[in-house]
Amino acid sequence: MNITSDIYRSITSNKLFFSGVAISGIILSHFIGVDREHLFWSVFYPGFVGVDIFLFYSGYGLCRSLENNTLKTFYMRRLKRIYPMLALFTMLSYWITYALAHEHFSALDVLSNMLTLNFWGLGGFRFEWYLTFIVYLYLLFPLLYRFVRRWGIVSVIISFFLLYTFLYFYREGWFYQCAFSRIPVFLLGILCYQRNTPETYKQGLTVFLPVLLLTGAFFYMGFVQKFELVYMSAPFILFLLAFIFSSAVRRQNRVYSIFSFLGKYSLEIYLSNLLVLSTIPHIQLPVPVVLTYAGLHMLFVPGIVSANRFIQKIL
Repeated sequence: MNITSDIYRSITSNKLFFSGVAISGIILSHFIGVDREHLFWSVFYPGFVGVDIFLFYSGYGLCRSLENNTLKTFYMRRLKRIYPMLALFTMLSYWITYALAHEHFSALDVLSNMLTLNFWGLGGFRFEWYLTFIVYLYLLFPLLYRFVRRWGIVSVIISFFLLYTFLYFYREGWFYQCAFSRIPVFLLGILCYQRNTPETYKQGLTVFLPVLLLTGAFFYMGFVQKFELVYMSAPFILFLLAFIFSSAVRRQNRVYSIFSFLGKYSLEIYLSNLLVLSTIPHIQLPVPVVLTYAGLHMLFVPGIVSANRFIQKIL
């Protein structure tokens, strides 16, 4: 049995399952900022790599959408998928900002967020980076698709070179670092769809390994942050998850069903998680913060899922 081929097939054929595992890791990792009194939550720090897993699957899945639709239909489908969530998240975030944080904003701020101009610091508030960044990846995707088609694994290497050139000149906070550090794994997702062989993923691991080691050295020297080190481990963590959950994937048992269900609504859960993180600092309940964290998710997630279903139905 070629276990590498089996794991690669598992990775590429079970998007919902591994997206569910990814969103679970993200929620657990965010406990670190919510419950600072208990260091136990730091064990879930690598859960941040769940976003990288999302982007790997985004690159992979967008290829199929681009190849099976006209360019106009491709953009319309992407807009229908992401923009209602962006608009809903923006409105709820501004409501939390006004009602709980008592901060004031203008209509231009809201417009900036709606148009994703806040990503570049052109007005608005930076409530998150992922949704706005994915909009730009959608817009540029046909060009990125051709870039990867032309250069293959070299496109991933080029993206690393550009990334570290950027990091050398720009060290002003985490916002752009969070976004741009994820481009290589996004391109790897595109490449895996185009080549669709276990050897392609092996090539990706071969390219990411020296970058991971280099990033580890940079982290030791204080040049990069710990989260950037975790990002570079994304293909290895996804490979490890595929190995760990190989039995669940093969049998498609209850564990498989639960994580696949979470993966189906991973975007809604992710946005709910961000709203919970914005809400918790402004409320005080006579229960442990962990219970508040869980309870707010139980409140937000069904609401966001229902709202998105309604919006998709009327569009």
